[in-house]
Amino acid sequence: MSARSVDRQLEASPAERAALAEVLDLQAIDRLVAKLTLRRLSSGLIEVKGALESEVVQTCGVTLEPVPAKVAETFRLTFGDAQPEPDLSEIDIDFEDSDPPEPILDGKIDLGALVAEQLSLGLDPYPRKEGAALPQEFAPNEAEIAAENELAGKRKPFLGLDKLRK
Repeated sequence: MSARSVDRQLEASPAERAALAEVLDLQAIDRLVAKLTLRRLSSGLIEVKGALESEVVQTCGVTLEPVPAKVAETFRLTFGDAQPEPDLSEIDIDFEDSDPPEPILDGKIDLGALVAEQLSLGLDPYPRKEGAALPQEFAPNEAEIAAENELAGKRKPFLGLDKLRK
């Protein structure tokens, strides 16, 4: 790959969308399109910037009815040669650092799998049909909530830990 960027547009076929819908536990994926730009960075890493748009049908977590949804995600990932696994006993985590590069396997970057992963990250984890509510017999009542709050105030989960230090 040269220093200039390469643009790719992916559009999932009906068979690919059906297979992905099954993997992601969706009722359907009606549309999945992604625009990607790949470029080699001066560090030798490969940067993939992308945007995806999808129309999916999820299942309502309350009524189990279909819930149509649109997913639009942008993302940026870097890829590099696979690195050996770090010694986890000496690893420092800095949440301000950028993520390490994804490994390039067999000299290839699977753009379809990358788009599928980004779609899965963009899905609503708790889809709910508009106006759907828990049936009254499953909804917590005020007495249960008050009892739980009172019990939470009495719990002392760290009681006795100070004795372990001595």
